[in-house]
Amino acid sequence: MLMTIHRSPIPITFHVLATTQTNHMLMVRGTREDGQEGWVLPHGQVPNGRCIILTAREVFEEATGCERSLSEVLAITPTTDEAGTLNGLTYVLDGGVLHDLPFHDPKEGASWVPMRELYEPPALYQYAIIATGQRRRPPLLINTDRPEAAFI
Repeated sequence: MLMTIHRSPIPITFHVLATTQTNHMLMVRGTREDGQEGWVLPHGQVPNGRCIILTAREVFEEATGCERSLSEVLAITPTTDEAGTLNGLTYVLDGGVLHDLPFHDPKEGASWVPMRELYEPPALYQYAIIATGQRRRPPLLINTDRPEAAFI
C-alpha cells in the first residue's frame, strides 16, 4: 500500500493534540491564528512524497522532545478561500492522553499548558479536545467549524 502523497495541488497540514487527564495540553511557542505569538499545538506541513504520519511524528518529536504514535485522527477540515475554492486540508492527530503530567519536562519552547489558560482556543482545537475527551468519531469540519448542513 502506498503511504505517501507524491503530488498534491493543495497543502496538507497537521496539528498534534497530546493531553493529560488532568487537563493539560502539550503546546509549543508559535504564531496563533490572530497573528500574535503564543501557545499553539505542534504542527507542520506534509511535503510531497512524505507520509503524513511519519512527518507528523518527526515534527512533533523535534518540537517537543516527546515521542508519540500518531495514527488516529481527531478532526479533519478542508479550508477554502473567499471564493469557496479548496486551498488546504488540515488534520488534528491524536497524540494520546496521559494519566498525569510526565516527570520529565518537554524540550525548551514546549510546555504542558493547563487548558484553563487557553481563553479562546481556535475552533479546530476545541472540536479535537471534545472528540478526544468523549472518544467519539472525528468531526468533518469546513474551514475549521461545523458546517450549517450538519444541523439540518
